Amino acid sequence: MKTAEKILLISLDLFNSEGERNITSVDIANELDISPGNLYYHYKGKDEIVNALVDSYVIKMNAIPQSSSQNEDFYKYLFYCLETMHLFRFLFQNIAELSTQYPAINNKLQRLAQFQRQYLRKSLSGQQQDGTLAGTTADIDLLLDIISLTLFQSLNYYQMQGDSLSNPDIVYRTLMTIYFSLQPYYQEHGEAAKIKLAILNKTLIRKETV
Repeated sequence: MKTAEKILLISLDLFNSEGERNITSVDIANELDISPGNLYYHYKGKDEIVNALVDSYVIKMNAIPQSSSQNEDFYKYLFYCLETMHLFRFLFQNIAELSTQYPAINNKLQRLAQFQRQYLRKSLSGQQQDGTLAGTTADIDLLLDIISLTLFQSLNYYQMQGDSLSNPDIVYRTLMTIYFSLQPYYQEHGEAAKIKLAILNKTLIRKETV
């Protein structure tokens, strides 16, 4: 593995475990057992490291399949989103402060959020049209807001509760929260029940790769 790649991997691990604000470029260099000058050769400060990690996050999120508006595909998309957000969880532990500190990343995250929202709206509308979901267009708009809020604020909530953010079960717990938000609107309860069971049993995704 190249040094630049190692720097990003170690930085991501340190930011996730200690918080971005508590880690300096020197800390990253020490963890890698390289000189600060060597790190500076690859990334000229922590700003560039954070920006490179955001680029990696955006690439991974954009690679998540948006195959159809079917209910199961919808939840698989949400699972992969949550899994990727969990991998880059330092971004969401205090996203407002991070965006202020690193203005260059703000537009990237906003564009990605808009892209996600477009797919989620299309998927929910498709489920409404095929009879999977009941409700009006206003209901769909409200559900879209609930899903978006849950996606972006769940890590803050679990952190406030004192839960370990390194626990991957947080992904399924968040997914179940979204499911319960949508449950009252499901028309086909048998199919919805299968998805609920798959989330509870953590069998919705079977080691598939994005």
